[in-house]
Amino acid sequence: MGKNKRIFYISLAILGFLVSSAFGEEIKEEEKFKKAEELPEVVVEGEKIITPTKETAETVYTGIGITKKGIELSGEKGSSNVWSILNFLPGVRFESPDPTGISSTQRTITIRGVSGSLGTMSVEGVPVYGGNPIGPREYIFDLDNIEAIDVYKGVIPVNLGTGAGTRGGTVEVKPKWAKDRFGFEFKQGLGMNDYTKTFARLDTGKINPLGTKISLSYSYTEADKWRGKGKIGPRNNVNFTLVQPIGEMINIKFWVNYNDIEHHKYATLSYQNAKKDRWLDYNEIFTGNTTKDWYYYKYQKLGWTNYDYYGFIDVKLLNSLVLQIKPYYRIEEKEDWSGSSRISGPSGPPKPGVSWSGWEVTRKGVLGELVFDFRLVKGVLGYHYERQEWDDRPSKNYWLNANGSLTFIGWGRFTKSISDGYSSSPYLKLSGNLGKLNWQAGITYIKKKDGENEGYITKYNGTTPYLEREPRLDYGGRSYSSWVPSFGISYAFSDKIEAYTSFGKTFQTPYMYMPLINLYYRLYDKFKKMGITLDDLFNDYQCEETYNWDLGLRIRTQRFELYPTIYFSKHKNLNTPFTPGWKDPDNPSQPLIDPQTGRPVSFNTFIGKARGYGFELASTFYLTDRISFFFNPSYVKMKYDEDIVSGGIRYSVEGKQVVGVPERMLTTGLIARYKGFEITPRFRYVGSYYGDLQRTEKVSGYEVFDFIVSYNKEEIKSLRLKNIKLSLEIYNLFDRRYIFGTSNSYYPGVPFTVFSSISFNF
Repeated sequence: MGKNKRIFYISLAILGFLVSSAFGEEIKEEEKFKKAEELPEVVVEGEKIITPTKETAETVYTGIGITKKGIELSGEKGSSNVWSILNFLPGVRFESPDPTGISSTQRTITIRGVSGSLGTMSVEGVPVYGGNPIGPREYIFDLDNIEAIDVYKGVIPVNLGTGAGTRGGTVEVKPKWAKDRFGFEFKQGLGMNDYTKTFARLDTGKINPLGTKISLSYSYTEADKWRGKGKIGPRNNVNFTLVQPIGEMINIKFWVNYNDIEHHKYATLSYQNAKKDRWLDYNEIFTGNTTKDWYYYKYQKLGWTNYDYYGFIDVKLLNSLVLQIKPYYRIEEKEDWSGSSRISGPSGPPKPGVSWSGWEVTRKGVLGELVFDFRLVKGVLGYHYERQEWDDRPSKNYWLNANGSLTFIGWGRFTKSISDGYSSSPYLKLSGNLGKLNWQAGITYIKKKDGENEGYITKYNGTTPYLEREPRLDYGGRSYSSWVPSFGISYAFSDKIEAYTSFGKTFQTPYMYMPLINLYYRLYDKFKKMGITLDDLFNDYQCEETYNWDLGLRIRTQRFELYPTIYFSKHKNLNTPFTPGWKDPDNPSQPLIDPQTGRPVSFNTFIGKARGYGFELASTFYLTDRISFFFNPSYVKMKYDEDIVSGGIRYSVEGKQVVGVPERMLTTGLIARYKGFEITPRFRYVGSYYGDLQRTEKVSGYEVFDFIVSYNKEEIKSLRLKNIKLSLEIYNLFDRRYIFGTSNSYYPGVPFTVFSSISFNF
């Protein structure tokens, strides 16, 4: 804490100097103005941080666009994570125990009360998502290579919903493509806990005679964990873009991104431990006692590698007709080491040990679109096809020895993919206008088929493990489908005020496969006697569906912008705990008990219902030509439609707020500019919520103050440098203590943290 305090006081001193320098000059300027007899009228037009947005061939604005300036507001914290940037939008809550934003897991995002991991992320429409865990891969980008981000929360454009699902909204990133002029960009970030990030980008400019443009960037990032021992990183990122026009009719773009990250995990804590000790984490010292050392931090680590290759081909067939083809190829690899207090072996009771699991998935796909703009109507006719190839490698189990060595004792769960999965999505949207009335409608048909998997189980020849084929562990080959419509209209009362309403359905393909597979492994002998196969546990798997209705206004003047929205949603087939009521085959008078929980067997399947409604306001006020004020409150009500039975216990939750969803949130702040200085104080409030179904673990609301100050200079001619920027960022300025999470998976909030950076280009 002593080091933190020193950094805090030094930071305040620097900030005080910068503020006094900037506003001392401001006062002098104001004194000059007071002497004037007449003041000229000032037209206030501040730099935009958000804008209304819509997709190609649409007429109704249904999303929020985050500009390059809006991306910069998140500073170093948001330079490696898209979700960190979304955090200032109304209705969005992103939490992570990692202040750097570079870690690949152990983070949560909710959008209007729905997990953002149940949404889609794309690069100009091409989906970027994975499985186990399902969801967008928001940590694979360098945001210095991103020009803008579009966010759709309720009703989703049909051409953006063709990945794993859209219930948690859709985020579309717009790359900063290779530029017309030669240039070099450099940025160096530093911070507490030995944080460092180095970023460099080279643009070739147009290369004659073909007019080819190429960009190449690389970044290296790493930091220490702020609690417990361990590293976040190293993270290596490479990005490549190519733009190649062919005459006036064809334009080809190529986007390549490589991201590799290794990091130790933060320990998840119980509700009481998270509240009691914010520094509690995995054991930092190896003791030689295996009952403790399975919790040693070096046995808790992850590695992820992503390779993404995307093509964008535009062919102008007619002045009003364009063919767009977007082929893509992506590979994702994962390795996961986890310590465990109970690992079964060839004989005797389970012992402490370590498990390794890993997999690789390849996704190959293409989107084809005909974009047309005729006199009375415009629209898009498209088709998306993707094939998934899984290589689920056998997990390996080891017993831990007192000297720290590991003894291999067999494989854990193992299911081998024997056929590919695929998804297929034709879609159509039309739009037009009748005077001041704009309209649009779209529909897509989502069909997805899982690959088939055959199972194996570990057997022992004495103490020597071997894998044996087990048909009871076969699963997969199921098909899921859903029709997803959308409709919207808007009316422009003037060039400053427009009202809109939109209605649509969102969906989510099934997920959480591994918990069922692990459950079957734990109770294999019992299920075998009961005649239950692994595939039987997937009988209720189906697409989650949500019906959304939005009603809002867009008010834009030179002095302010207001975007209020009220919304309603109805959810069905939600992933929900379920207790089947099975009896123990060896003791029919007793329920079947899960040894991991000590309660009757329960698992999650798709049978739940919920309703939601809320209000959100995105607003910016341009107080002067130097000062802007943003104010983004939201209210989210997400209620269960029925009680839930889990672990043999009925929880009376009907009509009550969904676990983990705060009702009230607010993000607000100022952006003040003067003579190259920019100062951004920001305040964020998150309301209280319950983290468990029995509603005994109440997570208190909290407020956090952040402060960013920067100095920008357009050019230093003697050094031939342009756009020089120095910044100092302080997060959780007053070191507010808080926790977040649900159901025995809680984390202490990130404490007082300082970053700084310098960037320039030439």
